[in-house]
Amino acid sequence: MSEPDTVMGPIEGATHQSFAGMEIDVMTAGPVRIKRLVYGVGGRWSQHVKPVVGTEFCMHAHVGFIAQGRLAGEYPDGCTFDFVAPQAVCIEPGHDTWVVGDEPVVLIQFDFENDTVERLGMPDSHRH
Repeated sequence: MSEPDTVMGPIEGATHQSFAGMEIDVMTAGPVRIKRLVYGVGGRWSQHVKPVVGTEFCMHAHVGFIAQGRLAGEYPDGCTFDFVAPQAVCIEPGHDTWVVGDEPVVLIQFDFENDTVERLGMPDSHRH
């Protein structure tokens, strides 16, 4: 008998949706949303999500940790990032991201919906 997959398995009480090639589970704890975002192999924001949302870059802040896989990205000014599980992440708004390698990326994210940047004291876009 195999062990259940605790990173990718169903989450009791979560709201689940599929969106632009991602699987998203959302729970709340007080004012905080806890999200599990699963990005499939070959997933890239600019190719899969941009056509759906219509913005040039992802305008959400992502704060949490990569529980599985490798996620790379770039800001319009050419600065890049590369996160490999397990690793904490803080990605400012205005970025492109993509899955590196042959396993899905699992990002556990904490946010305040549209108030994330302000509530966490983050810049509203990438700056040097």
